[in-house]
Amino acid sequence: MYKLPITLDLSHNKLKKLTPPKMKVPQIHHLDVSHNQLAHLPPGVNNLQCMTRLDLSDNQLDAVSEQLGLTKYIRWLDLSRNRLVELPESFCALGHALVELHVTHNQLLTFPHNVDNLKVKTTNIRHRNVRWPRQDTANLY
Repeated sequence: MYKLPITLDLSHNKLKKLTPPKMKVPQIHHLDVSHNQLAHLPPGVNNLQCMTRLDLSDNQLDAVSEQLGLTKYIRWLDLSRNRLVELPESFCALGHALVELHVTHNQLLTFPHNVDNLKVKTTNIRHRNVRWPRQDTANLY
């Protein structure tokens, strides 16, 4: 039996956190929790093994959990307009699946040392204060 992809749109709801019961649908392909007041990555996001699109933009995230790197099939990720100062090393484990990445309007100062593992086709960074781990990696973006 074919299962249809599930989109869960919880955007624009002034959510401050997502509780685990809301994250128990492993067939979610697109999760949109943008334009809320989330300060932390939703717990259990790495259990969403079918997820290919994750929109966490316009929240109050100041860090991204290591668990984000465990979500293997994300192709599109938007972390823009948050308060991020760094991305965890595990983030680069998304490398081969991730096609589009948005991290504009954050407070990023540097990227993980293994950022060259990311094979994204579209990267939207736009932050003048970012320090690249290696000079040759800076040319990728």
